[in-house]
Amino acid sequence: MRLRLLRYIELFVVAGIIILYSGLAHQRNIVWKGDISLWKDCVSKSPDKFRPHNNLGYAYLENKDYDRAMDEFRETLRLNPRAEKAYLNIGRIYEEKGQIGDAIKNYNKALEIAPNFTEAFHFLGNVYENQRLLDMAMLYYEKAGRKKPDDPKLLLSLGSVLHKKGYFREAVNNYNMALKSNPDMPEAYYNLGLAYDERGLFNEALYYYQQALKLKPTYPQALSNMGIIYGKMGRLEEAVDLFKKALNIKPDDAITLLDMGFSYEQLAGRYEPAEIGKDLRVKAIQTYQRVLDLEPDNMQAKERMTRLMSH
Repeated sequence: MRLRLLRYIELFVVAGIIILYSGLAHQRNIVWKGDISLWKDCVSKSPDKFRPHNNLGYAYLENKDYDRAMDEFRETLRLNPRAEKAYLNIGRIYEEKGQIGDAIKNYNKALEIAPNFTEAFHFLGNVYENQRLLDMAMLYYEKAGRKKPDDPKLLLSLGSVLHKKGYFREAVNNYNMALKSNPDMPEAYYNLGLAYDERGLFNEALYYYQQALKLKPTYPQALSNMGIIYGKMGRLEEAVDLFKKALNIKPDDAITLLDMGFSYEQLAGRYEPAEIGKDLRVKAIQTYQRVLDLEPDNMQAKERMTRLMSH
């Protein structure tokens, strides 16, 4: 009888422990429901440690909450003035806000602290590429590449600069090396599509755009560029469908709207003077008006719309 009682007590204690720990796990899962919640929790427990502040700032940065992110990175630097990642992330915020000089200054500050900081080289390359300073961009991408020669993002960036400088084969080679390192990069497939597209090699371009869309179905640029190729091939209905899909993802893309208006206009010419041709002409006018709502000085949209309305 006593043995049976001890067994009951043992089972009761074990069950209590399981319930207690499952309850704690449930509480922790609630706290850790997102990166921001997790790092807020860490900051509250360790307010004098710089890493939780930096990680909370990064979580805010990823959520595009730049003011809160900046506060956390500045607190990181107050606690540790040599936290190079905080300078890198502050640079990213300035770059997002279009304050390019401040971005470059902070990326260089990160490199003063950590001269082999690959990400800082990479971000400096991005800044210079976006400013069309391609030789400077290549210089920094190559510096980063010497540290991480197989990094697919760096290979993609270097390929992008080579592409813009007109080195087709070298750019394609870098894009293919990026895919060898990481076969699941839709951007690499898209850039390959763009390279072949610009050469007028439309079948190859379509293949790579399709590969990009398999990995990232919501890729408006790939959809739009495929639409342009179909338009050039005379497959106008398919082109319009692709433009519509792209605009469902990115409704304020004036270039895609302009291309769709032109496709409607060409389709109207096929069906005139039938009623369907008139309807397509109206759709073209309405689409050009949407372009002008976004870009009132767009001369292409103005001219095409004026010509259509005068007929």
